[in-house]
Amino acid sequence: MSLPELPRAPGRAVLPSRGRIAAAWALATLLGLGALGGEPGISADEAAVLVGRSATEAARPMPPLAPAVAAITDAAGTRAGLSHLRAARLGTALAGALLSVLLAIAGWELAGGAAALLAPALFWLAPRHLQAGLLATPDLDVAALALGAVLAWRGALRAGGRVAAVRGGAMSGLLVGAAVLARADAWVFLVALAAHGLGAAALAARSPEDAEAGALLPARNARRGAAAALAAALAAAAGALAGWPAAGAAGGAAFLPARAAGPVRAALVPFLAIPASLLFAYAGGALHATTRIAAAARRRTPGRGASDDLLLLCAAAAPLAAAAIAGAPRSARPWLPAVPFLAVLAARAIVVAGATAWPRRAAEVVASVALLVLYPGLRATVSSFPLGTAAWNELLGGAPGAASAGLPRQDGGDAVAGLLAEVNARARPGARIWWPGVSPEAIGAYVRDGRLRADLASAAGPEQADVAVVALDGASRDAEYRAWAALRTARPSAGVYRDEVPLALVYARPGAWR
Repeated sequence: MSLPELPRAPGRAVLPSRGRIAAAWALATLLGLGALGGEPGISADEAAVLVGRSATEAARPMPPLAPAVAAITDAAGTRAGLSHLRAARLGTALAGALLSVLLAIAGWELAGGAAALLAPALFWLAPRHLQAGLLATPDLDVAALALGAVLAWRGALRAGGRVAAVRGGAMSGLLVGAAVLARADAWVFLVALAAHGLGAAALAARSPEDAEAGALLPARNARRGAAAALAAALAAAAGALAGWPAAGAAGGAAFLPARAAGPVRAALVPFLAIPASLLFAYAGGALHATTRIAAAARRRTPGRGASDDLLLLCAAAAPLAAAAIAGAPRSARPWLPAVPFLAVLAARAIVVAGATAWPRRAAEVVASVALLVLYPGLRATVSSFPLGTAAWNELLGGAPGAASAGLPRQDGGDAVAGLLAEVNARARPGARIWWPGVSPEAIGAYVRDGRLRADLASAAGPEQADVAVVALDGASRDAEYRAWAALRTARPSAGVYRDEVPLALVYARPGAWR
């Protein structure tokens, strides 16, 4: 049985144009992220961006893009009356708006207007994805630049001549180079583009009629593809090294991920952090794309669009594989750039499923399936805000299941933001506070932003402290035990909880907490 031809979006005649859908998503994303940007706490990674130096790997130079953007938007936003933190996070909001535009464009190219509407929603309605859009970290920059690079590469391979292909390949490479300036391991997308070029050439050899239509890289035009790939690689290297000379001085070590233990566990983290309904939609989109590629390879169908399927799958697999091989940290951040590609494939799969299941009521079926997929993610996002990094999915049992499995309860101490108002109100004047699990740069940013009283001093340890604000990360509880012993109390004075799981607790000496 052959696969059905890919339909255009249901209700295409009544949907807005591609430009209007993209513009609407850009505006909604920018306003939403800007409005919510002052609520979440500051993680260790964001604190490092705010001060412009690495807090975790002092021996490695820090990619410059995120600190530079945060500094620019901070200077501009504070002049407009915004707080320092909201202003510094504006750059991420702009990257989020760009990502929504690219998701809408990619969805339209694959399956029309309905997919253009769905693809951004399938990305944003997850707690951790929204949280990434609210913090001044480089992850959303990488996601937007990588998707732009993939779309530019797609255009390069469909170009009419070698010059146009080289131009498109160079643009794709420059975008990858810019992504490397945000996060060093973004070079893996060059591997994804190269893998797609080889795979598309192989598919074209098996489906010559589709090669003639220009949907795959024709074997006879392999030189054009090679020229595009070489232009991409040279442009990426030139752009990265020109914008980040410190990486070249470090001998390229900055571009290598820091290896950590547990690659198998690292590979499982995405399946535990994404809401289950979205996870199933992503899996369905990937399976649909794989089936279409297999059918094209067997010549059972013309294979139209199989090159796009392969491109999106390669782009999604690259960061996931790199995170697993390197033994990525336990957080969700290393694989976030893979999600936009999965969201586009999921949007296309939902549109195809609706058109196939009930052609006369395709629009209604698509809307119903989209509601079933998106509502659980929306509910999880709303209920977890602003503690999105503490959200885990139903397959793990939520925050309690993550705590039982020893997974992190937060990202670098960001949950303590929920205690700042109480600390301001109840800590005695001039109290010395110990902040285990929270970076000193984050504390300085809270003071600078007016979220923490300036008279409160930081203590080097619990023995010198009047109050201990302990961020719990799901690993060792040594800091908490030290606070009990030094302050002579095991009873918390205040706390932040997610589904009854403690994320941050306050312990105080008698008389230090009013």
